[in-house]
Amino acid sequence: MIQAGLQLEELPEKEQWSLDIEKVSLMCNVISEISTDVLPTKRQLLTTLLLQNNPIKKISVSFLTNMPCLSVLNLSATKIESLPNSISELKNLTTLLLWGCYELRDLPCLSMLQQLKKLDLRWTKIEEVPEGMDMLIKLRYIDLQVRTLKEIPAGTLPKLVHLQHLSFDVNNEKTSLKVEEMEPLKKLECFTRRFEDISELNKFISSMQQSKKNLIKYYLRVGSYIGGCGRDKTLTIGGVDNWEGIECVVSLSSFASSSAHPFQSLQVLDLQVLPKLSALIMKDAGIGSATTSILAPSTTFSHLKKISISKCSSTSEVERNWSDALIKFHLPKLRVLTLWRLPNLKSICSKSGVMVCDFLQLISVMSGCDKLKRIPPFVPFVGNEQPFAYAPPSLTIESSTKWWEWLEWDDHPNFKNVLLPLWKDESYMFDVVEEKDKSVGGKEVGGRIVQKRG
Repeated sequence: MIQAGLQLEELPEKEQWSLDIEKVSLMCNVISEISTDVLPTKRQLLTTLLLQNNPIKKISVSFLTNMPCLSVLNLSATKIESLPNSISELKNLTTLLLWGCYELRDLPCLSMLQQLKKLDLRWTKIEEVPEGMDMLIKLRYIDLQVRTLKEIPAGTLPKLVHLQHLSFDVNNEKTSLKVEEMEPLKKLECFTRRFEDISELNKFISSMQQSKKNLIKYYLRVGSYIGGCGRDKTLTIGGVDNWEGIECVVSLSSFASSSAHPFQSLQVLDLQVLPKLSALIMKDAGIGSATTSILAPSTTFSHLKKISISKCSSTSEVERNWSDALIKFHLPKLRVLTLWRLPNLKSICSKSGVMVCDFLQLISVMSGCDKLKRIPPFVPFVGNEQPFAYAPPSLTIESSTKWWEWLEWDDHPNFKNVLLPLWKDESYMFDVVEEKDKSVGGKEVGGRIVQKRG
């Protein structure tokens, strides 16, 4: 029975609920209440009930008791405040979807739902993990992206050894987990989580390496919420305090300890408010000689598509204590490099470094990068290290005219001419001002104001 999107205010009449109905879709109507007398007798064949996107506030107890074989129940985006205790009688339920139930504050005990495999509670208002969740040993999928959740009781997750998908709200500081809680989850594939600090992230990475397992989808945040958005295979590092010790994301010495680096599948790297950050990749003392060419493993950052760095004030030390050894890094999938408010940044890559980015599409140098005077050659070279007479047509460089004119080009005098057709003067399009200057009346974008001109 499909009666979706018909502006129904009530459930279909009793006569329409025939005994042989297996699946029912009533999604996207305006049903506000489910009364007690809709199903006077049990519907033994009914396995799927879709009620999402209805303003349902209340469900009668007997309504669920008359569906003993129900396997899928979708109440997402309804106005339900609580579920009836009769849900515990749905012994065959495998999927319970409640995402977007903004009024939902508590759930009955779920311990009897022994067949449950998927539980989606994101964007609800629950404060406690549902009672009995640790007994749902067949769970494969849990989404707890809930800002109001107060804690994850110790010992709950280790029992759910079949979990493949696990998500928490990365902006909820109360649901930070210890790595020890994650170690039994050997089948985990998709993961969204906040780490309290870098040490916890390092423990997690070590655990992943030891188990020789790579997540296929993840969004990991280290530190406080400071803006930004989550994507598949994203690592966000930053916060407003306690970050003085972070000088680089990875060091070359870390490559020697493992053939598979933990960042090999990373797609988006977002670094924010790290006052001591000196480099993305740092060469350790004693690695390489003055004549050595160092090539990081080909898997390092091999899937990285976007690098965004903002509000990191100590990047002036990027070249310290380095020899003249040539260091090469291949970033075959890098598309976007965004830099904003890096007042001491002098170069994107040191003079001894080469970044090979065959498919780079955008270099965006926003305000607050006034000392940046060098960018590495991103286009291929032939002959006596002279660039081709053309540049990749997909590349765009966005900056102000002032920044473009003071760039230094090292030993490649023709490089500026090669890149000139790719440069786009953005200074006439916007000014970036601090949040405290909101009185200018611009549009707020990610913690700053983009003020249109002209």
